[in-house]
Amino acid sequence: MTDIPLDPQKTENFENKMVEILNLSSAGMMISIGHRTGLFDIMAEMEAADSDQIAQKANLNERYVREWLGAMVTTGVVEYHHTDKTYTLPPEHACRLTRAASPNNLSVYTQYISVFGLHPVS
Repeated sequence: MTDIPLDPQKTENFENKMVEILNLSSAGMMISIGHRTGLFDIMAEMEAADSDQIAQKANLNERYVREWLGAMVTTGVVEYHHTDKTYTLPPEHACRLTRAASPNNLSVYTQYISVFGLHPVS
């Protein structure tokens, strides 16, 4: 790095942008997991359900489904209902995340994010 003085506001703005990129990239990876495991498809067909019910229907480990649901709630993809501790996939989201939504299924493209990082640059 050179001895050029840094603009603190510009540096902070860029740092915030990088954190946002990292967060959204992680969200994309979690959406990919939801697509690949069929969790979006299952949730689109279910009424409000808790993590155990969703995991059972998907034949997946409840702990991992619960962690995934937490990420999906944080990103605003899945809704959490505090009163009965259940989750729903809003139909407005399902119509862009499920296999039934093809060709409008955007979740299918998130699985390519991890693939991009596998190819070495030479």
